[in-house]
Amino acid sequence: MKKYLLLMILVGQTMGAIAQSWPVSSVITKPGTRWWWMGSAVDSVNLRWNLDQLYKAGIGTVEITPIYGIQGNEKKELRYLSAEWMKALRATEAIAKEKGMQIDLNNGTGWPFGGPWVPKNEAACKAVFHDTVIDGRRKVTVEVGRTGQKVKRAAPGGEGFVIDHFDKSAVKNYLNHIDSAFKTSATPYPATFFNDSYEVYGADWTPALPAEFKKRRGYDLLTVLDKLVDGAPQIVSDYRETLSDMLLENFTHQWVNWAHKNGVKVRSQAHGSPANLIDLYAEVDIPETEGFGLSDFGIKGLRTDSGFTRKNDSDISMLKYASSAAHITGKPLTSSETFTWLTEHFRTSLSQMKPDLDLMFTCGVNRMFFHGTTYSPKDEAWPGWKFYASVDMSPTNSIWRDASALMTYIDRCQRFLQMGQPDNDFLVYLPIKDFWKRDTKNLLMQFDIHSMAKKAPDFIKTVLEIDSLGYDCDYISDRYLLSTQYVGGELQTASGTRYKALIIPEGANIDTRLRQHLNDLKLRGANIMGVDPERMALVAHPEQMRLEGIRTIRRRNVTGWHYFMANLSPHDIRKPITLAVPFKDAYWFDPMNGDIKRAEIVHGKVIIDLRSGRSLILQTYNSLLAPLKKRRAKRNGCEKVLLDGPWTLNFTESTPKVARTFKMKSPHTWETLNDASVKVLMGTGCYTTFIYLDKAKAKKHWQIELGDVRESARVYINDKPIGVAWAVPFVLDCKDVLKEGYNKISIEVTNLPANRIADMDRKGVKWRKMKEINIVNLEYKKTTYANWSPVPSGLTSTPFLCETNN
Repeated sequence: MKKYLLLMILVGQTMGAIAQSWPVSSVITKPGTRWWWMGSAVDSVNLRWNLDQLYKAGIGTVEITPIYGIQGNEKKELRYLSAEWMKALRATEAIAKEKGMQIDLNNGTGWPFGGPWVPKNEAACKAVFHDTVIDGRRKVTVEVGRTGQKVKRAAPGGEGFVIDHFDKSAVKNYLNHIDSAFKTSATPYPATFFNDSYEVYGADWTPALPAEFKKRRGYDLLTVLDKLVDGAPQIVSDYRETLSDMLLENFTHQWVNWAHKNGVKVRSQAHGSPANLIDLYAEVDIPETEGFGLSDFGIKGLRTDSGFTRKNDSDISMLKYASSAAHITGKPLTSSETFTWLTEHFRTSLSQMKPDLDLMFTCGVNRMFFHGTTYSPKDEAWPGWKFYASVDMSPTNSIWRDASALMTYIDRCQRFLQMGQPDNDFLVYLPIKDFWKRDTKNLLMQFDIHSMAKKAPDFIKTVLEIDSLGYDCDYISDRYLLSTQYVGGELQTASGTRYKALIIPEGANIDTRLRQHLNDLKLRGANIMGVDPERMALVAHPEQMRLEGIRTIRRRNVTGWHYFMANLSPHDIRKPITLAVPFKDAYWFDPMNGDIKRAEIVHGKVIIDLRSGRSLILQTYNSLLAPLKKRRAKRNGCEKVLLDGPWTLNFTESTPKVARTFKMKSPHTWETLNDASVKVLMGTGCYTTFIYLDKAKAKKHWQIELGDVRESARVYINDKPIGVAWAVPFVLDCKDVLKEGYNKISIEVTNLPANRIADMDRKGVKWRKMKEINIVNLEYKKTTYANWSPVPSGLTSTPFLCETNN
């Protein structure tokens, strides 16, 4: 018995130690970035400098995507896949290896796949229909035409026709050409090959389509062309399904097999494809979704920028396609192209990034990539080389000064989000054939981000209703539902992922083969239902925190479960919450600062304290890690000490350089000061004041609340750093650095580059020197920033100390 008790004590101590530790960081838990090579005009010195900057900031992976070049820089450009280009790639791989970074590579230049080695007879195809009436009889025939689409944003050496993605031989020849460049030059393959969203326009045919259609659908498409062009729903649906099958097998499947033979994983964006997105995403190693625009959550204190943002077209229903495919097939990673056109150029703050990132995390993303970073020579005049779309995550952006805090946040979150297994409640059947029977006058149906609301409104309604009831779900296609079984009281996909029940959207049409399989599952005891709150509650407990407005995702691990949760609502939330899973103990992990503390549990409920905009990770345990301590009574409210100055403001680094020190009664933004240079300044201003604390106050536990920060702040108390405030609410723990007597408070605030770039445009400085599309606005139109009003920079209100009970 003594040995048993000792063992239990040791186990408890071990579990307690685990509870006090974050999961281990790795190259794949760190954020990645798409790395634009402008004209592939790279050299070894600047490759090292660029990678150094990214590595120091916390980037783990760079995905090289070569695109168009810089005006007048043609002599330094390297042609894609040339001996010189492959040498540059080897140099990049060597530098990355030294740093423990990972190199991913686009499988072409720009997008979509194509190039000068693609002959016209292997280029993207379109149907040319001839609809005639002869002697009163209608006759429709078809011939193959070529769309003529060229690679978009192609790099030197990558210009040429887009491949016919439905043509097996065309895809094979395209990949063989790339394969030859690697083998001939003895260049190591990258860790991952990447494919961007499917942006092949008007490609609605391929020479083998009639034969494939007859083999797969059982009748001759050429005999019903009149019904096809007239939009007969069943025939159009069969046509679309055949294209889907051919894209999956001839492109995606072949590409994955080719990469795997070379020891390379595949990361792919399926959206935009004229195909079943679940099947395409499920075929690759790392399915990738995309955020496009800024979500309006109404988060308290979050800066808005009216007129300089665009609505996010990627709602939760769209974001979940990639993660659903990963979950049902047991793939550990779901990646994201993150912050595409979040805001206008030069106006994006770190604080604006966090909510949409948190939304992605709650939708299953656990491997985020910035979109993106442009390679730019160290000595290039500011702002350096830029990609035409925002957001710009590069060393020449002023927000880079504090970007490492964001990178650390991402790393901490992804350590948990990559751990364990998904644990969503329900499978939802994706009624793709119902989609295919809509809008049949237009033959090609592409499932791009921007048009999903029109193509799948009923399905989206189902997903949002499930979400509103407090549950999470994954989508499943016919192909993967047919291999799903009923095991141990739950539905289990072929990869072993389990769900409580299957939800069939209202009105979904199911073919005979699938219906028979579903009937068999029902006979064995499987729960198959529509969106029925009462029936759903019988098989799964809703997550109460979701009902309170907290977005969350739950994963299972060896000690229990863990939740990532984000309060994306306008309201602060503090209340006891019932979890949907059993637990004995729980700990909070704060990804903003790395703190770990035991959760407060009252009558089996966890006290959740999340201010608007905040996020936390909750780890639960199946056993008690240590005896519960008596709960301290919480005081109502808290004591506040206003830092009412006087204040000084000086600039630690800035362009233009400002040597003056400004005195002010209370802090306010510096573009309002009576000094022309600060109105166009990009840099960091340091606000300084002193606060006197008596002995009793000095012993208290304080936080500093900065108010509205434009745009991020490093805070020092008595010259000791206490942290970086980069997202709302701008609050930092003062730790143990406050003392009796006078305390020095220094707040280094870094602004956006907007005011500086606007001044350059007013002065006519020619910084837009990129070829092709160059720099455009949110509507893809040429623009000037000369008419921008000064963007607020610095502190907008007086900070204060607030006593905390934590």
